[in-house]
Amino acid sequence: MAIARSRLGEFLVAEGALRPEELAAAVRMQRGGNKKLEEVLLEQGFLPEDRLTELLSRFLGLPLFSPDRVLLTPELLQLVPPALVRRYELYPVRLEGNDLYLACRGEINSAVLDNLRRLTGKNVRAVLMRPSELEEIRRHILQEEEGEAAATVELAEGGSVAQLLDSLLLRAMNLGASDLHLEPEVDHLKVRLRIDGILRAVEQLPLHLFPPLVSRIKVLGGMNIAEKRAPQDGGFSFRPSENGRSINLRVSVLPSVRGEKVVMRLLPSQDKIMELKDLGMATELREDFQRLLSLPHGLILVTGPTGSGKTFTLYAALKHLRRPEVNIITVEDPVELQMDGITQVQVDYASKKLTFSSALRSIVRQDPDIIMVGEIRDGETAQLSLQAALTGHLVLSTLHTNDAVSAVERLADMGCERYLVAAALRGVLAQRLVRTICPRCRTQFKPPLAELLALGLGEEEAGEFYAGRGCVYCHQTGYRGRTGLFELLVVDEELQKRIAAGADAMTLKELVKGRMRFMLDDGLDKARRGITTLSEVLRVTMTF
Repeated sequence: MAIARSRLGEFLVAEGALRPEELAAAVRMQRGGNKKLEEVLLEQGFLPEDRLTELLSRFLGLPLFSPDRVLLTPELLQLVPPALVRRYELYPVRLEGNDLYLACRGEINSAVLDNLRRLTGKNVRAVLMRPSELEEIRRHILQEEEGEAAATVELAEGGSVAQLLDSLLLRAMNLGASDLHLEPEVDHLKVRLRIDGILRAVEQLPLHLFPPLVSRIKVLGGMNIAEKRAPQDGGFSFRPSENGRSINLRVSVLPSVRGEKVVMRLLPSQDKIMELKDLGMATELREDFQRLLSLPHGLILVTGPTGSGKTFTLYAALKHLRRPEVNIITVEDPVELQMDGITQVQVDYASKKLTFSSALRSIVRQDPDIIMVGEIRDGETAQLSLQAALTGHLVLSTLHTNDAVSAVERLADMGCERYLVAAALRGVLAQRLVRTICPRCRTQFKPPLAELLALGLGEEEAGEFYAGRGCVYCHQTGYRGRTGLFELLVVDEELQKRIAAGADAMTLKELVKGRMRFMLDDGLDKARRGITTLSEVLRVTMTF
């Protein structure tokens, strides 16, 4: 089935997909390296992926294979050795009876197919898929191989512990995990990854590997390897290959009755900080939030439980505000991401010399325009934040509350005078993170009546909702990625008067009803649009 590149080019020109001068330019670029013509066409933007794959299907006479039909079972993955996947870029995608479907991105050597027929004893059928789809399948197949290899790592030769740790970290990176958990059990070491906010068990390792693995992590993280009875924190950088991207890891070691538990947080790099428009805010809410950020002074809070994305929303806000003429100083515990053009201060509670409150006192003498306080944890920090906001600084911070209006009562409970809160507070953004439906396997879905009733919906007003069936791209979960649910409380003059007069959260909520879009409304809107599911909305907005 080998084809001449010139014939493919002529076919694309004849189909009107390329102009002759574009083909000539692509061929010149191809001669400078080892890439195929179709790879050059994609990289240089001459043709979109969907269009090129459709044309290749017609030119090669290979049927297109839908990602919905991909089913990677253990039996299927054992049929085709990973070495063949790497060498020939042939990907097993489905076993149906005696038919073995192998996907490719272009031409296939017929001799290789014949050899696979003899090797597997199956009726091998070649099909075509988009390169981006095949990349996901490749990662999945090779991760399976890496997982098995990691489980059998021996400590007989030097460097094997490093190899094991590198393998675990690489797997976490490839799966988009935010945290890697190593937990000793009675007879094995359990490895779990937090992916899209949900913990998943991915591996069981021999227990005898754990002590040297913990020692390796402690050395890299700058911790005391002899200390096993006290919690320790550290961090290090990891680069999987010489040309690969590097990530920073924050490490926490906690003694338990079965040994030390290790959790490693994978921190994204500075270039991964999102823009405000990428967080999932509705256009009107985002514009209101940006107007608050443009104010010269005042306190703006982002609220929500742990793990709701508050810090990364603040980083996106700082990215929006960062300019050469603006002096931005942050005080954080810990500094999650290091940003250029911003002075970031790390709290040191161990020595008690640099706390949020002591850092804030010094920061206001550093001529700041904008101050970001990682979290308001106590009354002293709250009072200092309000004072800074009232003396001409824009102060951004986070607070743990269930919704936006509850932030007022939380500040009052910390000992802040209500008249100060009313004068300084400009807005409160409350948020949660929900998993987004996998775009490859999304389908219409009729939610159960109990779910509708729990969200305040009747069966007659349910409308159309969606869910993911589960496929290779989402690891059979039906979800891929996360987005935010938001509500924004803008403090106007009327609210200032009510806050100063001592109005409670319920009174304030009744007052803003009709003027403010609540988080549940944002969630239902995203569920109806097929961005997330009703069960996800219920999971993050249910308060009791």
